[in-house]
Amino acid sequence: MRTERVAISPEIMQDWAALAVRIRTAGNAIAAVTIPLPGSSFELVDGQYLSEAGSQWCREGLRSAVEHLNAWADYAVPLQHLDVRVVNHEGFRWTFTLVRAALEGAAQSLWLSGARDVDQCVGRLIRMVRHDLTEQKHAWALLGRDTTSTMERVNRHAAAAADYAVHEKPVDKLPAMVDMVRLAAVNVRLGADQLAADWRVCSAAAHGKEWAVRELQVFSGSTEWRPGQFHLSGHMDPHRFTQIMEDSVALLDAGVIRYLERSGADVVKVRVQGLIDAAAATPQRDDGVLRARTTERLKSELSL
Repeated sequence: MRTERVAISPEIMQDWAALAVRIRTAGNAIAAVTIPLPGSSFELVDGQYLSEAGSQWCREGLRSAVEHLNAWADYAVPLQHLDVRVVNHEGFRWTFTLVRAALEGAAQSLWLSGARDVDQCVGRLIRMVRHDLTEQKHAWALLGRDTTSTMERVNRHAAAAADYAVHEKPVDKLPAMVDMVRLAAVNVRLGADQLAADWRVCSAAAHGKEWAVRELQVFSGSTEWRPGQFHLSGHMDPHRFTQIMEDSVALLDAGVIRYLERSGADVVKVRVQGLIDAAAATPQRDDGVLRARTTERLKSELSL
């Protein structure tokens, strides 16, 4: 297989520019709200279980999603004006690997923030922490490092898990990632099957699986190197990638909204300010005239 560069149409580039602004808006929003406000759901969670902070574990999944998607956005829609007639996209697997990581980060965040009440949220937090510590313990043991402090934390959280067993399974493993992605689908206008399929094909691309090559690319030629077997030439399918990216950004948006709600923030104001800041950093073909007008209107309407 030989991966080629592909010229991106102006129509697709408009979609990509909009996606990049949404990704950066999400990043601005979670950067603006770092701790829960008094009286919020997350303040109650953090106060009820002092060993860890549920608000921060929820936020970290979103930060991971934003960082991965930003890597693509900075490549495809850079924050400086490039006077080029045609935008070319190069590479294949790396783009879908970033999307996979974003889906996983957002899904884990939504699993935690989607708890029905404070007690279940604490139970899920403990389960998430135990899973994390178990992975750390195994890695440190393989490296010959002292796991005493880690085991102390493992035992402490295991005891707490028993206290919350009626609210969440007292186990040290999270649900399978594909199941978490399916559960997260209820937060967006996507079927669980569609979002799970997105995750599976992105995972296949990340792991070098052959079926992802055929699923996610457009082929331009082939060379038979032995009877019935061919070396293929092709490039990433821009339309398929855009659809999957839109799904992942929709999930990220849902995660950010839920995080802001649980943190007691003014969701609309925080997101609009994040959008204004993201748009201000994005090169404009009209020298920012429309952006300036829109910004002033939004600030006036929302008293920003």
